[in-house]
Amino acid sequence: MDNLVLVGATSIIGLYAAAALAVAAVIFALMELFSAVVAGETGQAAAVLGILLVYLAAYKGAGLWLQKTGRI
Repeated sequence: MDNLVLVGATSIIGLYAAAALAVAAVIFALMELFSAVVAGETGQAAAVLGILLVYLAAYKGAGLWLQKTGRI
């Protein structure tokens, strides 16, 4: 039973750490996009948007793959 509690607590800590990292990444990306738009650097703004779209597509693809394999 002690191992079960330890694994569960570790999993919850890892989940919260991943969520905090994801929120920080989104905030950082939006700050980069905002600063590029304000500075008038359309190339950098397009690059930031492109990277965000690639990450969103990878997230969606991973979700579809996990659903297809029956893991979620």
